[in-house]
Amino acid sequence: MSPQGRKIAIVGGTGTVGSVTLPALLAKNVHTITAISRGDSTATFPDGCIVKKGSYEDEDFLVSALQGQDVLVIQLSRFAMDAQAPLTRAAVKAGVKYILPTEFGSDIEALQMVEEQLPLRGKAERRKLVEELGGTWIAVVNNPWFDWSMNQGLWGIDIKARKATLYGGGNTKINTSTLKRVGEGVAELLSLPEEELAAYKNKAFYISSFYVTQREMLESVQRVTGTTDKDWVIEDKEIAQVAKESDEEVKKGNMMAMIPKFYSAHFREGYGGDFNHKLNLEKFGLAEEDIDAVVKGIIASSS
Repeated sequence: MSPQGRKIAIVGGTGTVGSVTLPALLAKNVHTITAISRGDSTATFPDGCIVKKGSYEDEDFLVSALQGQDVLVIQLSRFAMDAQAPLTRAAVKAGVKYILPTEFGSDIEALQMVEEQLPLRGKAERRKLVEELGGTWIAVVNNPWFDWSMNQGLWGIDIKARKATLYGGGNTKINTSTLKRVGEGVAELLSLPEEELAAYKNKAFYISSFYVTQREMLESVQRVTGTTDKDWVIEDKEIAQVAKESDEEVKKGNMMAMIPKFYSAHFREGYGGDFNHKLNLEKFGLAEEDIDAVVKGIIASSS
């Protein structure tokens, strides 16, 4: 089936997620893409992309920039979340049909996960705002980005230090996506025929690169680096213990301690890490990626 072209506005098109999403959308060759950027931004955008610059606090500018757009894709960093509400209000006022808020993460249907994790509660509030204003959102669920998180050691595997913390034995399967897959997934979603895209109104769209355990992540790193368990310091921790330690540190003012609690929770039953039963990637031509090839790229880029 041929892709359906749309007028798509994107905010954050040169950021971590936007820098893979924007090229994927342009590669479809059917969409008219408008990048909205702050007036003082020095960001540059690819050819074939309309650029509109102005203040995110100026509703007249935002409404004008969004007039006639079918979709608004918001891909802001966590440090720019204050801009999401004015962008949402302007999009609804301008009649934008679909808003993809800054999600690109954990399963929005895992209510216990959402309740316990402060960043996820904020995302739920932003979806609620879209509905209260009379708009329509679509949330892209991919779980924490595999390649970015692995590079930072956030999946419990520190490649450079050769240390691994396995949660509950490290044998629980979860879904996770590369950044490239997030961009591809958004492009496939927004190229669906209208009757198919409409099925995702105020719902989640699930994508994945790997259905994998922590132990399988570690084994991939070991294959690529030519190492074995004897070359690594491997610790096993219960997820409940990780959560307890994280909470204690947060109470002391160490907000970064939320990170291990967040990542380890994805391996906890009922917390949304495993959404394999919700996927239909064959429909979009998105096959599982080669984990060793991705890990090899992660190591090469960080060396």
